[in-house]
Amino acid sequence: MNKIQEKRSIRAFMLSNVMAGLEGSIVATALPAMMAELHGIKLMSWVVTIYMLLMAVSSPIWTKLAERFGYKQMFVLGTLLFTIGSLGEGLAINMLMVIVARALMGLGAGVMIQLPFVIYGMMYQADERRRVIGNTVAAYSFSTIAGPIVGGLIVTLLDWRWVFFINIPIGIYMAFIVWKNFDLKTDHTKKSIDFAGSASLSIAVIAIMLLFQMMGNAVINLPLLLTLLVVSFLFFIGFYFAEKRAVDPIVPLELFKNPSFIAKNIMFFMQYGFFGFYTNYLPTWGQGVMGATALVGGMVLIPSAIMLVIGTRNVNHLIQKVGEKKTIYIGFSIMVLGAIFLFSLPEHASIVMLFVATAILGTAFGIVNITLQVAVQESVAKHLIGAATAVNALLRTMGTTLVLSGLSIALNRTFTEATAHNPKLTTTLLNQISDAKALKNIPVNLIAPLRHILFNGMHLLALISGLLLFIALFVNWLDPWKKGLE
Repeated sequence: MNKIQEKRSIRAFMLSNVMAGLEGSIVATALPAMMAELHGIKLMSWVVTIYMLLMAVSSPIWTKLAERFGYKQMFVLGTLLFTIGSLGEGLAINMLMVIVARALMGLGAGVMIQLPFVIYGMMYQADERRRVIGNTVAAYSFSTIAGPIVGGLIVTLLDWRWVFFINIPIGIYMAFIVWKNFDLKTDHTKKSIDFAGSASLSIAVIAIMLLFQMMGNAVINLPLLLTLLVVSFLFFIGFYFAEKRAVDPIVPLELFKNPSFIAKNIMFFMQYGFFGFYTNYLPTWGQGVMGATALVGGMVLIPSAIMLVIGTRNVNHLIQKVGEKKTIYIGFSIMVLGAIFLFSLPEHASIVMLFVATAILGTAFGIVNITLQVAVQESVAKHLIGAATAVNALLRTMGTTLVLSGLSIALNRTFTEATAHNPKLTTTLLNQISDAKALKNIPVNLIAPLRHILFNGMHLLALISGLLLFIALFVNWLDPWKKGLE
């Protein structure tokens, strides 16, 4: 593979992250029209959930298959699955077809988002890897923010089905570019596939993620939650024993004997938990508390994406000056300042203050994310880079999901307590306060108290999420920051 082929391949890998990132956020704009046409409101949540679950659990499996059959082959296969799923979803005539197609897209996204980072770990030394990963993360970040805007334009000008059809030519082009240009020389060892480990890990992770998602619902189904808890526990135990016996385990247990690897993954978990808070709740803060329109509320995250790029571009210089461990201290400290800034905002603050907050947080996220991403790979021996990167991706997704579920529980509790003494204030009205159209139907005298309740809820979430950052700082202090040896 020459330099021109390498550049083409890297651009295709970046495009894969853009596509998968867009898909994760663009679907929200298509859901109302999709539900209206297919009469699937009761199954609507599964359109999002099935994509996220299969993307998360498939990452370690794809990585192990790539080590056995080839990175190019698995990347192209995953991209084609994503493309076929897009076609199926665009042609869907009922909700079952939508969910099956969405599952295929989730499996494909597991390759498209994750495998490029493993490949970067194989191809580049730390400094260059940080640059390439920084560009990829920035592209992904921009795509998730642009998703609702792009989706809204497509649904308005064309039809909701084109939200998915547009993926088809891009996916085919991307697969073709990688197939023709990419060639990473690795040894493909023909060891037995760890079916038991793959199956037990997938079931355990799906069960625990569904458990935490359902805990965030306003109405709790206790028997179902207990069942999911037992299933998750049993299959995690089964996974442990399967990996002990496996010739080529999907997740080598020796990773968890490495204190530096464990510490960095805990920091990642905390970082992505906080990231989930500010990307999911700050637009609601802007719309529901400050009265901004949906467009302005969505734009709140744009400074974050811009400053993330600036943060990633300066990471190498910062590391050369102070080292990796101090760089993480600096990044998380800036994030803490952003969290304190949010927590200190008064109820009637200007929407501009949220733009300032996301700019601070985006800068910090860029510094921490890239430094930790490379550090996770550097903390293990080279033959474990693929497994380490896959485990890290899984834990990042779980961090976002589990923390968001916990925050949802806290917010629902706040709403319940606040509305208990005033029958005119209901959870339904609180859900509508962030919607400009629904706001017109709320009595004027109830708007201010509803916004006050939501403001208190946002403050509580900022406090809880901020505590995660202090945990991350403490873990960084404990981390020995040792490099892996082959």
